Amino acid sequence: GGTSDPSKTPALPLDFAPTPEGFGRRLFDQEMIDRHLDVLVAAQSADGGWGVNWPAWADVTVAEWRGHVTVDQLKTLRAHGCWAM
Repeated sequence: GGTSDPSKTPALPLDFAPTPEGFGRRLFDQEMIDRHLDVLVAAQSADGGWGVNWPAWADVTVAEWRGHVTVDQLKTLRAHGCWAM
C-alpha cells in the first residue's frame, strides 16, 4: 500500500525530525529532509495555513487542529532555515 502524495501520509520524516538537532534527524539523509521540506511548503494553503493529515471525526475538530498544525509547520520550517520571523 501507500500513497503517492507524501502530504497525505500519517507520518513524514519531518514529524520525526522537526529540528536539525533532534534525535530523529539522524534517521534521514539531507536529500530526504529537503524533499519533505519542499512537500511541506507546497502543502501550505493560500490562506497561509496547513490542514490536518488524518481523518477528522467532526468538521469542528479540523478547524481546532488546523491552527495547531500550522504553528508546528512554521516552527519546523524555521528550525530548518526555510522561514525567518
